[in-house]
Amino acid sequence: MRLTKYQIITLAVFGVISITVLGVLTSGIIVNAMVSNPNSSFRISLANYYATPTPFQPNAYANILEDGTIEMLPQPILTPTPVPTFPVADLPKNQLNILLLGVDDFGENNFRTDVIMLLSISPKHKTASLISFPRDLYVTIPGYYSNRINTAWGLGGWPLLQDTFEVNFGIRPERFMMVNFNGFVDVIESLGGIDVEVTAELQDSCYLTPSGWCTITPGMMHMDGETALWYSRSRLTTSDFDRNRRAQEVVKAVFKKAMSMNMIFKAAEFYRYYRDYIDTNVQLMELIPLFPMASNLMNTDNIRHYSVSADMVANYITAEGAMVLLPNFDAIRGMLAEALYQGE
Repeated sequence: MRLTKYQIITLAVFGVISITVLGVLTSGIIVNAMVSNPNSSFRISLANYYATPTPFQPNAYANILEDGTIEMLPQPILTPTPVPTFPVADLPKNQLNILLLGVDDFGENNFRTDVIMLLSISPKHKTASLISFPRDLYVTIPGYYSNRINTAWGLGGWPLLQDTFEVNFGIRPERFMMVNFNGFVDVIESLGGIDVEVTAELQDSCYLTPSGWCTITPGMMHMDGETALWYSRSRLTTSDFDRNRRAQEVVKAVFKKAMSMNMIFKAAEFYRYYRDYIDTNVQLMELIPLFPMASNLMNTDNIRHYSVSADMVANYITAEGAMVLLPNFDAIRGMLAEALYQGE
């Protein structure tokens, strides 16, 4: 059984972005000094003037009975929040922040971005942060009431997704990379596979074995493209949070493999080759000033991983019966401040 387009989306964005954005950093000999850019491409609002999206609700709004049926409980009324105007504090100069998005097709605008990650690269500290957002996060969509965060692009494209981040999290990203599913397995195969540090056992259904069931135990494991795809996408026996963790493990592995290869003369070639899979407003020239920090990122301790985790949300069932995640905005903003200020 082959994976569907939807199942391939997540790892496609991770693999392609790791090569095009992080892998390209290996070409440090192209420039010998940082190119100064006085204009910050990302803003974060941390003053006490936040918008007031749907408040955090620590209680469940449905009971799952022993027979598997769902008993609905009284639910709060959710109201939309207008786009606010509030003081803005700039992030450190020259910091490059890119919202990484995964979709199944570029053909139409009404798709959902089922992979949402924020990559923040700090030339000053020679560090990077990678932040995962669950697709079912229930947030205010300006002008459209509350909905899953992955619906924002389909409703209003990049500008509406920017507004959605600003209203809910106090941040407004200025760059994005959107990747479709095509070619991910080939990307991993072109690297000769990747070595993934598996941190927790995974047992789940798969199409890789005759039994239709696969098990991976903790430790270092070499994965080809198909295995890496399955490892990142599986969630039958786990959760979206576990899947986000595994996806970040794969990102780290792809990056380490790309950094270990002789890519000094291949960065532009890789960028052009995988450009067919990417829709972005990031220019290659914006990445060139980051090349000198490549050697620092060889130490993966300088790549920090964050996520909107289970303790930052509550399970919630909407009036329409959709199962979503209700955010604790204070906790999420605190995590974002730590991730984005990278030592400031």
